[in-house]
Amino acid sequence: MAQQLEVRDLHPAFGSEVVGLDPSAPLDGETVQLMRRVFDDRGMVLVRDPDLSLAFQTELSYALIGEPAPAAVDTAARKNPYYVSNKEENGGAPFGRLLFHSDGMWQEQPFQLLSLYAVEVEPPVAPTYFVSTVNGWKTLPDDLRARVEGLHVEHGHDATYDRGGADSDVLISTFEEEESTITSIGHRHPRTGATMLYASQMMTKRIVELERPESEALLEELFTHLYAPENTFAYDWQVGDLVLWDNMAMQHARPNVSVEGPVRTLRKVFAPAPVVTAKTHRPTQRTRATA
Repeated sequence: MAQQLEVRDLHPAFGSEVVGLDPSAPLDGETVQLMRRVFDDRGMVLVRDPDLSLAFQTELSYALIGEPAPAAVDTAARKNPYYVSNKEENGGAPFGRLLFHSDGMWQEQPFQLLSLYAVEVEPPVAPTYFVSTVNGWKTLPDDLRARVEGLHVEHGHDATYDRGGADSDVLISTFEEEESTITSIGHRHPRTGATMLYASQMMTKRIVELERPESEALLEELFTHLYAPENTFAYDWQVGDLVLWDNMAMQHARPNVSVEGPVRTLRKVFAPAPVVTAKTHRPTQRTRATA
């Protein structure tokens, strides 16, 4: 029997809160179909529950992209949960400011979905900022759209060094091996078919067809539109919040987080989970001040 759910919009253009979901009940087909429609249409779903388990977070993350959670992934996650945290040992991104990006944007097949669950947060907690790449393309002015039609961008691990300005708090990640991919600026979402404004501050290196100065100038025009205040949503975390978002249809960022600051521990689930091989390298985190 389908659960009785209420859907509330978080931002006029994207994001919805789903009220009434019972994490202790099995995820029946009708409930999953409703939540998947909301997820694909709005790009981001919020669920609130103070005792939400990692198993449920993993199951729901995979259900929203139409895949069952692999048993091996669930077992590994239970033994070693991944945290974005300024307090947990080996927590990811423990400090610094993050520019807008989609995780793994440099890969041919980026993660489809990311989810964060607020395990422990203390005020004033740094929010997570979100923008919709689908909304960015839909609302792109006609003259700017005409200039980027048919153009391609190269995405790499990190483009923040040149775009961080004078902000010494911007977090820069370096990798032992450089990876990159090229997509169109107006990129088709592989699951929903929606066209996205597929460029980000943090991971888009250049427009392939243009010389560097012209490329950067045009990218800045795109970023000014995509990250305009009216297109940006700041989510203020509370304990028990689970936010799941489409990693390609959405981009995320955050203000500066300090290791000495209030607790900010968010449990993270990737769907599909990263494939760890002998060639996989972990980033070395540093800020401009320590570079």
